[in-house]
Amino acid sequence: MTLSLEYIEKELLEAGDQVIPGKLANYRLYLSAIHSLRAGEMQKILAVKPRLWLDIREHKNSDKATDREWQATELGKEETRLKWELKRIDKLSSAISSKIQVAHDEARNLS
Repeated sequence: MTLSLEYIEKELLEAGDQVIPGKLANYRLYLSAIHSLRAGEMQKILAVKPRLWLDIREHKNSDKATDREWQATELGKEETRLKWELKRIDKLSSAISSKIQVAHDEARNLS
């Protein structure tokens, strides 16, 4: 089994309340690591974007047209992909945190 966002999503959907808290914690650790890697990639893009965006802007009549052209570049497409992947990771991590908290609260009430 190779962990991926899709695997974790599928596991959470199919397992429902049967997911083991330890497994959830491992998923959260994985998601944190992936989030950090993707944020690093985004950081590299955002470091060069202003200069490249201004280069594009010189040949355009508006900021909106410049934004559209930027988004059509390879770096622009990668920025968009990373932005949405980071959002997916944030939502999954948040859901897992909630699930872990519920399991923790239930365990405390049983003792």
